[in-house]
Amino acid sequence: MRCLLTVACLLLFSPAGLAQPRQPELRVMMCEIIDESGTGWVPDFLMLTRQTEGPQAGRIEVFDPILKDLVRRPIKAVVTADDRQSRSYGWALGKVRNHSGQYAERLDFRLRVSKADGSATLLVTAEGYANRMTGAGQCVSPSE
Repeated sequence: MRCLLTVACLLLFSPAGLAQPRQPELRVMMCEIIDESGTGWVPDFLMLTRQTEGPQAGRIEVFDPILKDLVRRPIKAVVTADDRQSRSYGWALGKVRNHSGQYAERLDFRLRVSKADGSATLLVTAEGYANRMTGAGQCVSPSE
C-alpha cells in the first residue's frame, strides 16, 4: 500500500503530472510568396498567427525569414482593411540593412489575401525610395 501511495505521489508531483498552463488558441495562416521584385525584401514564406482567446485575444503576429534574420522573433501585425473580397494586414520594420549593405529607415509590408481563394499579394515599400517591391502567391489556413 505504501509503495502504491509513493508511486501515486511521484506521478502527481512529477513534471509530467503537474498541470501545465494552457496555451492560448491560435489561428494560423501560412503564405508562399514569389518575389517579383528580385530585391530580397519580399519573403518567400510567411506565417501569421492570431490569438483567439485570453488577455491577448485578437493579437496578430507575423514571422518570416527576413524577421528571423533581423529581429529573431515574430512581430505584431494589424488588419489594415477588411471587406467582402479580401483582408489586408500590415507590419513595419525600422532601421534595416540587407546583406548587400542597402539601408532603409523603414520598410512597410502590406499583405492582401483574397477571401475567395487565398490568393495573396505582398507590397513592400522602403521609406525614402520610389520603388515598390511586390510578390504574389497563395495563403492557406491549415486549421480550416
